[in-house]
Amino acid sequence: MKDAPSDEVVALYQEMANITGSMLSAAHEQNWNRLIALEAGCAKCIESLKGCPVPARLSEAARLQKMSLLKIILANDREIRNLTDPWMQRIAHLLENANAQSSVNTRYGSDDN
Repeated sequence: MKDAPSDEVVALYQEMANITGSMLSAAHEQNWNRLIALEAGCAKCIESLKGCPVPARLSEAARLQKMSLLKIILANDREIRNLTDPWMQRIAHLLENANAQSSVNTRYGSDDN
């Protein structure tokens, strides 16, 4: 398999940095539907990176740019998690309460009769 050009690899990291930046904006806006849609785009980008053969040697400039982009991607991911974790915990709590209520209703019957 032939090595991918350095600029192609760096372009994929740049695209992922852009997507995670948009994901971070969506998380700040609590626009969960947009965040989910962007996450699908991020997954496609990751698959492209996995399928892209890495050049044997990146130029020093390309290597530095890739490192910078990776730092941005990781920082975006960390902040997205900081913003979404409380929301996910609330959802989990609501689901636990709904499951507990359902269990009580199944076991003892509902007051709706």
